[in-house]
Amino acid sequence: MPNHTPRILVLDDEPIILELCAEFLGSEGYKVDTVSNVKEALDLLRKKDYDVVISDMKMPSLSGAEFYKLVNEKYPKVAKRIIFVTGDLLNLETKAFLESTNNPYLIKPFKLNELRNIVKEALKGNS
Repeated sequence: MPNHTPRILVLDDEPIILELCAEFLGSEGYKVDTVSNVKEALDLLRKKDYDVVISDMKMPSLSGAEFYKLVNEKYPKVAKRIIFVTGDLLNLETKAFLESTNNPYLIKPFKLNELRNIVKEALKGNS
């Protein structure tokens, strides 16, 4: 992957999370796009290829689980590369969903080194 700069899409309804992820992942050498809703995320997935997608689980319009279902229908390879972010691991539905997908996830609040490590692992799985 020497000539390929990994591209990451971050989906979260919290502007501070989008800003933090964009700044940090950008400083790590990744190309980063951020969106605040599922519709925007699906539009970008239609137009660009992403190596990793980071998605919040709880959003106002559609949840991370609903986003995953839509992505899995249209872009099954991308669905395997979604990293979920949740602050609600006590919710049994959320926990069951995360276990059923077998996708990696971060628990809010997370540390930047946790974000770095989970993205690196996801990229390793893509190569």
